[in-house]
Amino acid sequence: MKEYIEVEPRELTGKGPNRRLRKLGMIPGVVYGGDRKPMSISIAEKEVWQMLHAETGLNTVRMLKLAGTDRKRHVMIKDYQIDPISHRVIHADFLRVNPDQEIEVSVPVILKGTPFGVKNEGGMMDFIARTLNLVAKVTEIPANIELDVSELRIGDSIRVKDIELEKGKITDHDDTVVVKVDIMRVHEEETAEAEELLEEGEEAAATETATEE
Repeated sequence: MKEYIEVEPRELTGKGPNRRLRKLGMIPGVVYGGDRKPMSISIAEKEVWQMLHAETGLNTVRMLKLAGTDRKRHVMIKDYQIDPISHRVIHADFLRVNPDQEIEVSVPVILKGTPFGVKNEGGMMDFIARTLNLVAKVTEIPANIELDVSELRIGDSIRVKDIELEKGKITDHDDTVVVKVDIMRVHEEETAEAEELLEEGEEAAATETATEE
């Protein structure tokens, strides 16, 4: 991956200039934040696409360099627009960030393994919190939070307070349940429903017989 992405300053705005940009493989964008004025830029669409599809997704940090100058700045994608027909990126907003700055972001949770309680005890896994919020330095934001669930038995769970991170701190409440293993209740519910329907059928038959008599 290149050290930086070169961008061009953008003076013309509106549908016409933006359309011409896209024909060149570029898209309009805005860089703001960091106690400086917003700046309109043009950037290669493929560079934005690569940032969005990097392992860290919207939490990806890249350096932008203004063409023809030595001005560089680390940024993250704050917002973007996708064309509903072509599914191509057509605009992006970038937030200036300091590499040593701590920010709060949302990070996906990934589960590893199959719970013991599911494989051997007939239980079912309930994946509740699929993302968690955490505070970390911009350059230390993890791509995901991986949890090993293979040892979970029926009645076991993993809460925020059970998770240890090498870097960063989860800001969700300590008792937030991320994943748990419960007793499989499908058959019990089906049986109860069948018994209820049977009782209703017997009552209806008894009423019909009484009416005939």
